[in-house]
Amino acid sequence: MDLDGTWKVFSSKLEKLKATGNGIEACCPAHDDNRASLTASFTKDKILFKCQAGCGFDQIVSKLGMEQNDFFAPELPAPPKKIVATYKYEDQDKNHAFSVVRFEPKDFRPKSPAGNYSLEGITRVPYRLPEMLAAVQEGRTVLLVEGEKDCDNLAKLGMVATTFPGGAGKWRPEYLPWFKGASVACLPDNDNAGKEGMDLLAQKISPATSQILWLELPGLPDKGDVSDWLKVKGNNAAKFKELAQDAAVVWKAKKPALPKKPEVKTLHSDFYYPKGFVGNLTNFIVENSKYRQPILALSASLAYAGVLMGRKVTTEENTRSNLFIAALAPTGHGKEAARSIIKKLDADLKLECFGAEKVTSRAAIERVLAHRQSSIFMIDEFGLYMKAIFSNNASTHQLEIMSTFMEVFTSSGGSYFGQDKASVSEQQRFELQQPCCSIYGTSTPSTFWQSLNSGKVKDGSLGRFLCFSTGLERPARQRGKIIGKFPKEIVDRCKYFQNMSITPHKIKGDMSEEMAIPQPEVITYSEPAWEIFEKLEDYSNDKIDNSGVTGSMWVRTAEMAKKIALINCVADDKSQILSDHAEYACELVKFITQNTCTEIFLHLADNDNERVSKRVERLIIDSGNKGLSTTDLYKSTRFLRNSKHRREILEDLTEAGLIVCLKDDSYGSGRKSERWFASEAL
Repeated sequence: MDLDGTWKVFSSKLEKLKATGNGIEACCPAHDDNRASLTASFTKDKILFKCQAGCGFDQIVSKLGMEQNDFFAPELPAPPKKIVATYKYEDQDKNHAFSVVRFEPKDFRPKSPAGNYSLEGITRVPYRLPEMLAAVQEGRTVLLVEGEKDCDNLAKLGMVATTFPGGAGKWRPEYLPWFKGASVACLPDNDNAGKEGMDLLAQKISPATSQILWLELPGLPDKGDVSDWLKVKGNNAAKFKELAQDAAVVWKAKKPALPKKPEVKTLHSDFYYPKGFVGNLTNFIVENSKYRQPILALSASLAYAGVLMGRKVTTEENTRSNLFIAALAPTGHGKEAARSIIKKLDADLKLECFGAEKVTSRAAIERVLAHRQSSIFMIDEFGLYMKAIFSNNASTHQLEIMSTFMEVFTSSGGSYFGQDKASVSEQQRFELQQPCCSIYGTSTPSTFWQSLNSGKVKDGSLGRFLCFSTGLERPARQRGKIIGKFPKEIVDRCKYFQNMSITPHKIKGDMSEEMAIPQPEVITYSEPAWEIFEKLEDYSNDKIDNSGVTGSMWVRTAEMAKKIALINCVADDKSQILSDHAEYACELVKFITQNTCTEIFLHLADNDNERVSKRVERLIIDSGNKGLSTTDLYKSTRFLRNSKHRREILEDLTEAGLIVCLKDDSYGSGRKSERWFASEAL
């Protein structure tokens, strides 16, 4: 029976079956189920199901009277690989160095002379090296192509061609000496990847060659190569030589692209109003604020919604709904509106989720959370607050504030233990079960970034924050409103979240429920949603490995995306995180993280001198290939203390190789003028 048949049989055996956006939900057959705890879907490979009450796969299959292997598609045997060619590589003395074996379906494997499919310990050489060296000695041009088959086909016409094991993407520095004094003609494949790969090889061999020519063959199909050209009737050695004579051009290294000015981008409006409670609250805040700031409203709504459902829901990986958010906007752009409206909402409905606006120590944070274990700390002038607690002059109590927040953040799915006391006579250490602590801090961008240094990026402190930045332009102004009553749809959802129990089968407000260890409802991922999160994880890992100091900013992106997806899923009254929730969350977090990395590049410095130096460097980079005259540079840097300070910064940037000062008389003044350029622009 195939999977389609199994799905039909499986579905027919379930009670209270209901279609969902990704599959079905029904009562679990393995326990007395009254709330449709079983969710299921299927792909081309398997049928997936999960009981929210914890019944195992084997229990459910057994209860249905089915076999476990019915739920998986039979594995098809891989087609056998057939050797279709073996390309023998020789060293300069014509000894067998190694081989490359070509298979069908198309695959290539290196093979040692001993017969092992490995080149460990073996020196790599270009293909047809003896012929290539002879051609260089005779002053003949060597053709550089993408594959061994092309080399062999050209050899049949009496021409010498070479390539490398693995093609253009597998260049090794030890190949360079073999090209000393060579005249080389590059024949790229007919696609962007082929041309870019060949251009890269030309750059690699250029230090050793006498000249490099570039020849693109006409009439090639997409991704076609010289072997395809030779298959065309009438194309032969004579025509190739004629074409090379007429169409080959001298290869020139491309000028490096001018450095682009990194820009902090503005979040697209498609993200402003996610479906459900978060979008409704965002819209209400925007419509009732003096300045329309949907980015600030969205960030505040996500943080507050996460606290409302805190300790009551979790993902199947035990990811919780707490968020740390820094909302950044210039002075006078309406940062206070979202904070004020949410504080009023919390007070009017007696939701008891507002924690504090300022805390001065670890003990203060612990005291707030002991009273309200699901709390949002809404901190104005967050940049100044961070500057104070990170200052070299900060007290011991202040220095502990951020480390305490970090500890509570990572304890959201387990236990947080307060600090041990030096003496048993002091207050005993207490324990918080699964605290949901969120931060919503507002600040101007300059103050926020001045409070940080590279150490806070590297140690992961900043990586726990989602930094929502508005544009620099002042937003549209509208008449402010005094809020009387909140809309019924917002009130109803707030009450719904408030009345959710932290433990199943207990009544909200029951003392046993209040004292119990939370057993939050598990919200599962649909299979498409999981695949979207996995793609973000892969993308983030690549960024971690290749982004230098900002790599640490990508460590928690998948976790943050799952938090936002969880919040929006529950706010949308769904019982499973669907692909829409995952895609929204992943794209939002990717955008925010990339923006934050740009902000770090532009603004983050370990001291005031570095910060000012970066500002001067950016002015010169922004001038592009025109550069800045000394007069214009001096006018643009009047923020510096004096001419000595300016001279010191310019000398430092010059010695670091970041900028260059050139003198010319291109403006006809009769005397040479100075112009300043970024090094990459020359």
